[in-house]
Formats: sequence, C-alpha cells, structure tokens
Amino acid sequence: MTVRFRAVLIPGLAALALGACETSFSNPFSNPFGSRSSAPRPLPSAPTGSVGQSTLPPPSGVTGGPLTPLPGNETQVAAVDNSAAPAPMTAPAGDGATIGRTDLLGGWTVASASDTCQLFMSLTTWSGGYRATTRGCGSETLQGVSAWNLEGQQVSLLNDSGSKVASLTAASKTQFNGQTTAGEAVSVSR
Repeated sequence: MTVRFRAVLIPGLAALALGACETSFSNPFSNPFGSRSSAPRPLPSAPTGSVGQSTLPPPSGVTGGPLTPLPGNETQVAAVDNSAAPAPMTAPAGDGATIGRTDLLGGWTVASASDTCQLFMSLTTWSGGYRATTRGCGSETLQGVSAWNLEGQQVSLLNDSGSKVASLTAASKTQFNGQTTAGEAVSVSR
C-alpha cells in the first residue's frame, strides 16, 4: 500500500505544483492574488502660458547697416559683413565665364593625339585633389589619371601618387585645352 500511496501522491503533488506554476507564470502581468488594479490614472495636463512677442537685440559681432524691414513683411533682417569670408574656388574661363569645381563634375571626352576616351570627375577627395577616372584610353599616361584639381584657371590631372599627368586651361565652361607632362596636346570637352 505504501507504493500505491506514493504512486498517487507524487503525481498529485506534481499536478498541484504545475497548476500553481501555470497560474503564476502563464501571464506575467496577472495579479496572483486575484484582485485586479485599475489602469493608471492619466497625468494632469501641463500648464500653458501666454506667448509673448518682442524685438530681439542685434546679434553680437555683426557689423553693417541697421535692421531694415522687408517690403510687405514685418520681419527684420540683419546685415552681415562678409569681408572675412573665404573666396569661392572659381576661376574665369577664357570666355569670361567663372569656372568652379562643380562645373567640372561628371563625364568628359578626352582627345589626345590619336586617342579619344572618357574622363569622369567627382568631388570625392583623393591623392592631391579629387577623384577622377578614365575609360577607354589607349595612352598609358591618360590611363593613369586618378585625380584632378582646380588651381586658378588651371585644371591638373594627377596619377595615383599625386604627380601631375596633364595641365589644362579653361577655354570655356565646356572646353579645356593643354598638354600632358610628356608634351602631347590634350583637350577635354563636353
């Protein structure tokens, strides 16, 4: 009878223990004591104040004329002295147009001796300037172009080590003429 009592008692205790676990762990957000708490009360709203309007004093360090109203608008704008601002990196082209770095971005056609190929320029910094690549060039000199730089009116094409491969002068915003370091004539155009 002892064995039979244990055979009934052990499974019964196991069922009771599992039942208690199920109640406690089946829903971690349930209250094991049976009483349910109500949802949290909402917080009171933040107080609102009135919005005021006043004229701000001029910023410190700004020189120039007084604040002037814009026509048809009550907003005032401060004059700013830009005399200390750096000059943009641009150069006048042969036709009088100003050439900037962004004017050089994109694809170009390169012509040198009997070679015609493509040149692509971007503003990704690279050895001695900005990234450039060529495609379809037969000349080893032009195949080695990997960077470019704008210095005044001169566009320099550079190799992997940052050495100058060719120097070009702006004839217009779409035409640059010059020569390679080997002395060959080269033209870059769109």
